Amino acid sequence: MKWVTRSHVHVDRIACPWLISKFIDKDPEFLFIPWPGPLPTSEMGTPFDFPNPDFELGHHDGKCTFEAIIEKYNIKDSWVQEVAKIVHAADVASDIDKAPEGRGVEAISAGSIYIVQDDYDALEKGFIMYDALYVYVQLPKIREKYKDELAKMERGKQFDFIKAHVREAPTAKVKRPSR
Repeated sequence: MKWVTRSHVHVDRIACPWLISKFIDKDPEFLFIPWPGPLPTSEMGTPFDFPNPDFELGHHDGKCTFEAIIEKYNIKDSWVQEVAKIVHAADVASDIDKAPEGRGVEAISAGSIYIVQDDYDALEKGFIMYDALYVYVQLPKIREKYKDELAKMERGKQFDFIKAHVREAPTAKVKRPSR
């Protein structure tokens, strides 16, 4: 499928391609258009994260675009649901403190746009952060579930044990348009 959003990606416009690539569309094509500017046409792709109430995949009812995509595509992965809380906090300024990680994700997103070559490079680098968050949200439950076993292990063994119990997000590559 083709997907279209605004250029100069930030929190939601990195998180959403991560979500789309890993849980919805195994071969997505992303197009980034200058903003402000004309709204995308349907021929350009499925629009997401535009400030237009007519677009389904955007901020509505207090939810960010990441959450709208989860709902539309009925993503039930519990770890994605946890990542969504962090994305929401980072992307919705009035809710920045609803997840403590929100400020960090916002800070990394705000700074990273100035050290990447283009929006595709931002996705490639940003996917690493969201992959890490996907594992991070699992850690408290793993540590709680296996606390007795972990307490008996030395630190190196704890690391290996936890690593064997985390589930990584599906793999995905950012496809750059052919030039």
